[in-house]
Amino acid sequence: MKTAPRTTPPPPPGIRHVTAPEDRVPVAQKLAYGGGAFADNTMQNGINTMANPVFNMTLAVDPGMVSTALALPRLWDAVVDPFVGSASDNARTRWGRRKPFIVTGSILCGLLFALVWMVPHGWSQWGYFSHFLAMSLLFYTAYAVFAMAFGALGMEMSPDYHERTRVMAYKTFFGSVSGISTAWMLWLSQRPCFSDTLDGMRWVGAGIGLTIALLGILPALFIKERTQAAVTRQKKLPLIKSLKEAVGVKPFRLLLYSVALMAVGIFMVNSLGYYINIYYVHGGDMRAASAVQGWSGSTYCLSSMAALPLITWASTRFGKRRTLAAALCFPLAGTLLKWVCYNPAYPYLQLVPVLLMGSGMAALWTLLGSMVADVCDVDEFEHGVRREATLNAVFAWAFKFGLTLALLLSGFVVAFSGFKAELGGGQAAEALVIMRLLYMLVPATALALTIFIVLRFPIDEKDAYAIRAKLEARRAGAA
Repeated sequence: MKTAPRTTPPPPPGIRHVTAPEDRVPVAQKLAYGGGAFADNTMQNGINTMANPVFNMTLAVDPGMVSTALALPRLWDAVVDPFVGSASDNARTRWGRRKPFIVTGSILCGLLFALVWMVPHGWSQWGYFSHFLAMSLLFYTAYAVFAMAFGALGMEMSPDYHERTRVMAYKTFFGSVSGISTAWMLWLSQRPCFSDTLDGMRWVGAGIGLTIALLGILPALFIKERTQAAVTRQKKLPLIKSLKEAVGVKPFRLLLYSVALMAVGIFMVNSLGYYINIYYVHGGDMRAASAVQGWSGSTYCLSSMAALPLITWASTRFGKRRTLAAALCFPLAGTLLKWVCYNPAYPYLQLVPVLLMGSGMAALWTLLGSMVADVCDVDEFEHGVRREATLNAVFAWAFKFGLTLALLLSGFVVAFSGFKAELGGGQAAEALVIMRLLYMLVPATALALTIFIVLRFPIDEKDAYAIRAKLEARRAGAA
């Protein structure tokens, strides 16, 4: 005799909800998802991190051309995401909806990441541009195959409001571990055993590519797709209709605005940190600057990792919305401190704003991911279907739209400042002042606006559990 599924009513006023044992995700599965997060973060940021040091600073490719070659593949990636997300939602394979995409995407990304840096000296600017653009287009196509299914898998791992945040905390933690290794790529490429940055990046890129492939497949090997049985009865969803319905969910639109705004605000000027560190703080000494850059990236990631227990506790105690708005005040303060903390007399003082940025941004990526999972329940309540990959694709599209715009502008921001690669450490003082102002003010503006938007997100703990109870009652009636 079949028993009705357990329903989860909202907790009584003043009593905190306790996650049911059947809603908890085993630690082994969280660790497997963390391994995928390491690969995902490396895929997301590895090429952006080393593009300018290799192609602009070492091979003297025009910064506008480098930023164009960075932006166009991310634009293509954003275009591909909805198609891949829809394909994953509609897949009905013996291995599930997500696992075939995760395995295929991770292996291809590992191979293509290594190939990005396999260029010789002596090519023309257009030769380097063509190679970088072609390899990046292929890489980010493979990344879309991996990322849409990987993100959807994380949203499906638990139906519980708070357990979703814990799953996303594992994702952020291991993404931060990846961030530490990414931050040291420039330093690794500067080792004396390599003839120059390009030679170093050939070997570093090969090692990172292998790591991406091996860790990226872990979620497919060890995580069970929780909704696989239920969605076999679900009709396949037409792409255009599915996208319209997803964007029509009002709380989801607020998350889209937030992530697009942060992508523009952070990444449009993110590469300026390299230039300011190398040419303002260290007078053009790339090797000395690379050590500080490595410690800067490590500090950011360690700060993110250290903040996660507090973020998950505060989210459980005060709710996701208020926790995120409060946490974003830390990177807001950090970015304003950049003006005084990037100081040639005290190179390591720049770690102070990085420390504040890391803790706040950990809250952003952890809680936004958990909020999207909550929106999936609202979407099912309004439209009667589960389409985590499609919502993940639209969320990723918003991020990548902002990222594409940011990367497209980033090289022109460098050119606008008056930076000249041929001047080395003798850059014009005016150029460095412009860089420092932009590096401080653009992210600060984006953070302030994001706080304003987040405070208007309507789903709190009470709403989430009420929606879940209604969904489970509806499913029980349908069964």
